Amino acid sequence: MTIDLERLYREVKAHIDAVDFSLLWEGFAPLKFALYNSQECFFDGKYIPKTDEFLGNTAIVYQGETIAIWNVMEDMDAVVLASKMIHEMFHGFQRLNGEARFPDEMDALYCYQYSDENLSLKQMENDVIAELLERFDVQKFKTLLQIRRLRSERFAYEFHYESCVEQIEGSAQFVELKALEQLSEKLYLDKIVHLKSRISQRENLVPVRIICYDIGALLLLLLKDNAIAFETDFSDVPFAKRLIADAEAYAVPFELRMGGVIGAYYEKAKSVIAGAMAKNDVVESGAYELLGVNVYNAVYLDGHIISRYFVMYGDKDAPFVQYGDFVIETKDKGKMTKLYRI
Repeated sequence: MTIDLERLYREVKAHIDAVDFSLLWEGFAPLKFALYNSQECFFDGKYIPKTDEFLGNTAIVYQGETIAIWNVMEDMDAVVLASKMIHEMFHGFQRLNGEARFPDEMDALYCYQYSDENLSLKQMENDVIAELLERFDVQKFKTLLQIRRLRSERFAYEFHYESCVEQIEGSAQFVELKALEQLSEKLYLDKIVHLKSRISQRENLVPVRIICYDIGALLLLLLKDNAIAFETDFSDVPFAKRLIADAEAYAVPFELRMGGVIGAYYEKAKSVIAGAMAKNDVVESGAYELLGVNVYNAVYLDGHIISRYFVMYGDKDAPFVQYGDFVIETKDKGKMTKLYRI
């Protein structure tokens, strides 16, 4: 299906122009944006040459200006796409304001440990968040903070990483939700129902990065709807850590229930890696700096990374970008020795 980028751009822009950004986040204002696909790019009212700068859905610096970009891979509702473009604009807003709480994604890919205890506690949190969104209860909110305090003490690295993703991506998704609410109350309410359902399903906790978008957004929504103050400036501490500063650690026994989910996650990754090894479609071989993968759903297992959509490697000033789905052989952190196409 060929999608008319110019038509879609104009529809999306009309919806963005209808949003009151002052109600989304203090100081936030719209940025220019681009829609692109594998062949062409439409930016600021005109077609421009597509370059390797246009990669993923994010905010980039293009010709000295921070802009939002979206890779149009399928036909989308213009209202929904407008809210998602505002999400990406918020990432530009974060960078323009010196946001320093971005997680170290490559480090976390290697170092984040999927533990039954940590994720079982996290699923308890998610269940409480869903209940609080239905009906707020002060004691239940206190319990939520206590569980989070316990995890922050027992699993400091993992909790810090999750908190940073909740800060960066959760706040952007919160803004996306509030923009959607202005554009279509029905779509907004449907989305809230969907998010509550998603965080309640255990299998969605892996890979953990994706669910942190939803958790961060819903936590901020919970705070906003119940007049619980949270900072909208750009301090060094994620809002999730500020929330638990005065909480006591949870001290009630709990059930371990995530071992099967974690095991299935790694079995699937093992199968993908084995399939790529058997196929042996080697795209690159040699010692390279690994500069970027699709961290959204990348998986690390036993010296290999699965990256969907793209891999970036080589000289950071003139990187190679390979498009597609790959298994990366990585014997040392941040290094690539072989690249297999899946």
